[in-house]
Amino acid sequence: MGIVTSIPNILSLSRILLSFAMFFVAGHPPILFAFVVLCGITDVLDGYLARKFHCESNLGARLDSLGDLVYYSALTLYVIRFQMPLIQPYLGGIFAIFVIKTLTLLVSKLRNGRVYSLHTYGNKLTGVMVVVSICLILLTGTGLFVALLVIVGILSALEELLIMSIFKEPDTNTRSIFQSKRTS
Repeated sequence: MGIVTSIPNILSLSRILLSFAMFFVAGHPPILFAFVVLCGITDVLDGYLARKFHCESNLGARLDSLGDLVYYSALTLYVIRFQMPLIQPYLGGIFAIFVIKTLTLLVSKLRNGRVYSLHTYGNKLTGVMVVVSICLILLTGTGLFVALLVIVGILSALEELLIMSIFKEPDTNTRSIFQSKRTS
């Protein structure tokens, strides 16, 4: 395995490290903005490069998932700690997303014996919108884009719950309810 095939895992690891580093630069919006963008770029590139170089692996998938968990948790903690007044009007919708996502994980465990989420277009769009929302908050000091993010997040979470409820063992790479893939 050469250096080229290690790049996706290196990107996932860098997202984890940069996510932790965000806590140390939270008081410096321009630096935090750069970290948020860099993490977003690694999130897009790691999976793309793994597929392009044909070096997908269980380790890579786990690192990507861990990177996503750490990154989005760091973003959530930042918003709660430093930007709560901007998201206060949307807390009901954010709570609804949390409840639907929790139900989806429960359904995946009950139906398939394991807890996992899907890489749907809706989930990817929601992830991009989270990053854009945080960047816009840092740049403008307003949370106006958050309303659209919450709507897309709820629809995406409902789609994933529906897929998990209807299809037995949907593939993690299921793209939408209309393009469901099942594992064998």
